[in-house]
Amino acid sequence: MGRKKQKRDKQTLSPPVSASTLTKAQAKGLQRALQLLAAGNVAQAEADLRALVAQGIRNARLYSDLATICARTGRWDEAGELWRKALRVEPTLLEAQMNLAECYQRGGDLAKAASLYRQVLAERSDLVAARYLLGNILKAQGELAEAAACYKAVLEREPAYTQAHFTYAGIHRYKESSDPHLMAMLNLYEAPVLKDENRIHLAFALGKAFEDLGDYSRAFDYLETGNELRFREFNYSIDGDKALIDSIIRAFNHDAVAERQITAQNSDRPIFIVGMPRSGTSLVEKILASHSDVHGAGELDYLFALGTSRFLSKANNFQYPSLDTYPRTVFEEVGESYLEQIARLNQEARFVTDKMPFNMMMLGLIRIALPNATIIHCVRDARDTCLSIFKQNFSTGNYRFAYNLKTVAQFYNEYARLMEHWHAALPGAIYDVHYEALAQDPEVEIPKLLAACGLEFQDACLHFDKSKAVVRTASAFQVRQPMYTSSVSLWKKYEEFLTPMLSELKDT
Repeated sequence: MGRKKQKRDKQTLSPPVSASTLTKAQAKGLQRALQLLAAGNVAQAEADLRALVAQGIRNARLYSDLATICARTGRWDEAGELWRKALRVEPTLLEAQMNLAECYQRGGDLAKAASLYRQVLAERSDLVAARYLLGNILKAQGELAEAAACYKAVLEREPAYTQAHFTYAGIHRYKESSDPHLMAMLNLYEAPVLKDENRIHLAFALGKAFEDLGDYSRAFDYLETGNELRFREFNYSIDGDKALIDSIIRAFNHDAVAERQITAQNSDRPIFIVGMPRSGTSLVEKILASHSDVHGAGELDYLFALGTSRFLSKANNFQYPSLDTYPRTVFEEVGESYLEQIARLNQEARFVTDKMPFNMMMLGLIRIALPNATIIHCVRDARDTCLSIFKQNFSTGNYRFAYNLKTVAQFYNEYARLMEHWHAALPGAIYDVHYEALAQDPEVEIPKLLAACGLEFQDACLHFDKSKAVVRTASAFQVRQPMYTSSVSLWKKYEEFLTPMLSELKDT
């Protein structure tokens, strides 16, 4: 990449043009490109912007707009370089600063992202979005007191910033019903005009607060409201996911996987941590990432994206066809591409963990493309798992089943059916770690977990809560605490409200 860039620069025929010396034609071309972008004609907008760049124009907004297009289409490395170019031309261009910080976050470089947000705040101390996002980075890094201070500062300046209320509630322990933050949320919740998005933030936050106080009835009332509002966004049905899982079971049967294993691919660097959301995947990764030979990469979408983009299409109704459809090279490319991606994240650690829960759908593909990878399956009581999901306001739209007691149970049943298939089709390839056993007897379970990953025991793994490893998921607060068992059988506190879920779950 570097050599190509140097060659292109040498071929520039005219000297760079500053923003202040745009010709009328160039200014008109830039305006046209922005209009195309606003109208959704991304391909032509990109072509026009690149044509202007080729003329040697050094314009910060030109670079920044082109970077935005690259980011929208998943080319984050190129986007980052373009935002850096924009800032070399105009060091205080806010959109480039904020977007580059997000780019660093996505790439795992939280230190650079935090530095950029601090730079923005030094220039614009009143910019609450930058302070909120800095708080999120500090939370992921385990600097919970500093994160809380950021959220409080945001709320002092903008009391109706409901996302800050929601995130702060996740790291705050409510001990009294007179807690000032609880009172502030209740007052805001009762406002006569409140958008659904804001009500959702507050409903989930209030549910958490009243659970802290042991008022499970009131907690459930708020959780039910928040979930009802989010469920309207998706109107989810289990039928599509059931058909997808049917196709996975058909395509990735025992013989099909065994016949296609890429035996020449001997890398054992990846450790995949899979299971239902809220089943203990963050806890397991935090334990493993406390080991000196392991880099915890969090929830990576690489493998799942490869497993869907290479195999699913409208032509096959987004279901997996027979593996005979694909040449061996497709599976080789999946393994090689994944290893390249994690190498870009970290080159030093012996092992890299990937805790994307939905990789549970890709275990057959993993076994073919990366046959020496370790697969850890997190298992938790179905009732506690489903309740914990129902209590969570996820930041993405990936968990559409989560916001209804019946559909979350239906999805759990499909997950259980799929994992039963994987254990039969991939005998000996999956290590099950049980959340309850891990929480109640860590001195026994953690050494077994390490051994399953080919790791020697290290005492630091027993004291994972002291590790500085980054945690970006909803469990960022919980995994900074010593091992606790208060979440085991928590569903019993809510049992009277869970009939739609309990009647749907199988084998509980």
